[in-house]
Amino acid sequence: MRPQSTTTKTIRCAAHHRSGTVSMSCKLRPSRSMSAWSLFSPGELSALRPATLIVCLCLAVALGGGRCWIARASESLADPPQAAAKSNPAATDAIASNVAADSQAARDHVLLPVDGPALRAELRSVDKQWQLEFTGQQGIKTISAADVVQWGRPADPAAGPLLVLADGSLIVAEPLGVENEALHFESALFGQQSLPLEVLAGVAFKTPVDRLQRDLFLDRLLGASLRSDLLILANGDELSGVVQSLSEQEVEFRAEFGPLKLDRARLAAIILNPTLRRTIKRPSLCAMVGFADGTRVLAANFELKDQRAQVALVAGATFAAEAKQLVCLFPLGGRAVYLSELEPVEFEHTPFLELKWPYRKDRNVLGGMLRSGGKLYLKGLGVHSAARLVYALESPYQRFEAELALDDCAGRQGSVVYRVLVDGKQKYVSPVLRGGDQPLSVSVPLEGAKRLELVVDYADRADVLDRANWLRARLTK
Repeated sequence: MRPQSTTTKTIRCAAHHRSGTVSMSCKLRPSRSMSAWSLFSPGELSALRPATLIVCLCLAVALGGGRCWIARASESLADPPQAAAKSNPAATDAIASNVAADSQAARDHVLLPVDGPALRAELRSVDKQWQLEFTGQQGIKTISAADVVQWGRPADPAAGPLLVLADGSLIVAEPLGVENEALHFESALFGQQSLPLEVLAGVAFKTPVDRLQRDLFLDRLLGASLRSDLLILANGDELSGVVQSLSEQEVEFRAEFGPLKLDRARLAAIILNPTLRRTIKRPSLCAMVGFADGTRVLAANFELKDQRAQVALVAGATFAAEAKQLVCLFPLGGRAVYLSELEPVEFEHTPFLELKWPYRKDRNVLGGMLRSGGKLYLKGLGVHSAARLVYALESPYQRFEAELALDDCAGRQGSVVYRVLVDGKQKYVSPVLRGGDQPLSVSVPLEGAKRLELVVDYADRADVLDRANWLRARLTK
């Protein structure tokens, strides 16, 4: 048997970043398969800045003939995840692309208007009437938020802690304690602030590293059907009862079997009693406002001027942050009407064999956030081939528009064909789209139309990993 080499390679890496040039020595060594080089070690990786990590990944890919992997804390560096690589050869490509996507989010300043093509633009100001002023190659342009699909793009939050609001907002913050029916917290963006408990769905102290599992975990806090508070412990245990107090050190909790105190380090999350939440009505025009640390809040009003971003939450509080931390503005209630906010009159899934899949609103078919091409999307539909959705067009619309792509969770596998039918006639058919392909834009006229049909068909390799997204699927008024 061939002896295992212990050779390591040390390479000087450098990357240009907004904060300056990042440089370090990367150590790589061969895996047992002798066909891939591994970054060394996971403990060191956790401390790396994104730009540094990207360069090291690229070098590892180059040295390993196009393959690299990162060991989890529980894995030996000498034992790469061969089974995962065999089942999904693109799994490691997804790691690199996701890291790259996070590092680019703050610089992806692209404006997508309701009318016309996307263009690169800097957001200069926003007034209280939702008038947005941009600068770009064509000079200064003022446009209403109602005429904007999206500016910039949202960033994914880190692994925690996170405040989950009842309206779906996420705030990256450290909880400090509960006093007078309000949660006090420290945010790198907003400073020390507080929110009434009645606008919160819960607090996540520790979240899964895996993005899909993190999405499902946070959605559990948001969508819980309970009649009490719930503690989720880091070891997986759960306790129902009432949170009596919370500090930076511990939580006092009245469980069904009596009172107890728990060290806060033992907590993964607290779900607050959903029956005590305040009903929050969304204004006719509002926006999801995203920041560089992954915070995204639903804003009833937003003002950007003098290098300051002031956001008035739909939940009631008003916070301020540095304007340079703003990375995304996603208006809601304007001329773009999202299909995820409408109910289809028909949905049909035709399994290739027997497994039936539902469709999902603003989530991929597995229940995670919509991610394609390394980017996070806040609105859209997730389906599995073969799927058919039908919408009755009860109001006049100009166009149907969307971006089409398989979800990143499919890696480089999966293959589908998208079709759009209007009043029973096929108006658009895509080429075969495969996992890893960049999103493809589609625009279909709807003047006078009464029925819109969205179809995803099988292509190559039956329905294997055909996790298709209709990204930002919308009707234009």
